[in-house]
Amino acid sequence: MTKQTPPPSIRAGSLTPFEPLAHELGLDPAALLRRQGLDPAALQNPDAKLPAAAVAALLEAAAAESGRTDFGLQLAEAWTIADIGPVSLAVVHQDTLREALGALELHRAHLSDAVSLSLLEDTGAAELRVAFDLPEGTAANQLADFVLAKTLKLCRAILGPSWAPQGARLRRFGPPDQIAYRRMFGSDSLVFAAQADALLLKASDLDARLPRMLDPALRKHAEALLASLPSTGDGSVAQRAASLIRAGLAEGRADLHHVSGTLGLNGRTLQRRLRAEGLGFSDLLDQVRCELARTYLADRQSPMHQIAARLGYADGSAFTRWFTQTFGEPPSRWREKARGGQDQPEQLQSA
Repeated sequence: MTKQTPPPSIRAGSLTPFEPLAHELGLDPAALLRRQGLDPAALQNPDAKLPAAAVAALLEAAAAESGRTDFGLQLAEAWTIADIGPVSLAVVHQDTLREALGALELHRAHLSDAVSLSLLEDTGAAELRVAFDLPEGTAANQLADFVLAKTLKLCRAILGPSWAPQGARLRRFGPPDQIAYRRMFGSDSLVFAAQADALLLKASDLDARLPRMLDPALRKHAEALLASLPSTGDGSVAQRAASLIRAGLAEGRADLHHVSGTLGLNGRTLQRRLRAEGLGFSDLLDQVRCELARTYLADRQSPMHQIAARLGYADGSAFTRWFTQTFGEPPSRWREKARGGQDQPEQLQSA
């Protein structure tokens, strides 16, 4: 019998403020949860995983019944970074926002496989995008508002409570009353009906080191605790290693030594476990690079030298040689074909 992949999920702890907010707005949270097929008792177990589509429907229903089109923002106002559980310790004790985002991606399996963050950088500016893995047609305005506002609060946990983004982009159409949105994200550069949900940052925000009471020992303790937690979802070694490669490529931390060490394994053990899944570390590294290269090249605004750096190459020529060897043509030609809507070549099979 074929094993069915569980639907994308969200950690129940993220919804810690839901019940008190629902009561405050005169709603019956238990009834709302049941109507979406969710057990109210599940919210008492912060590590429980809830189907993301049901969570999205829950927030939409709460917004409709309360008449609050900003329900997702209200939920985020009451949310704290402690609601992400042990991962919060690993995140808030990083030195920079860039490292905090890397830690968040590294431990994403403990939070949600339905929500992901990606960072697009350009000269002097950066865009922190939120993406969702939900069934096509799922209404998720409130979930998107909630997650984007939570992301802003996470940034403030690293950069200080007075930090503000340069702007925000929301895919949803603007509601009639936008006061709560302008209060949360600022009024200077707030755009609705955008292509993606995103926060706009200064590039310098990513690597700013502010005077904070960091405890390296506590960070190590948090990493050890997270490593000891049971894996969630499929949680294969290859999937976990691939996440580490994605997070570490640009910083030169995507090699076998760093990835195996973060997973609490030695290099030979990691290679053996990957071979049991049908691939080696170099194969996995190439797969991740191919996936990211196609994504980065599809963004016409990203210069080649920046793409090369994000993929771990010291210069553009090394990236061009690898890409040509892998895809059979240089990246500039691949990008032109993508721009013209032509079919692009698949990754060549290695001999």
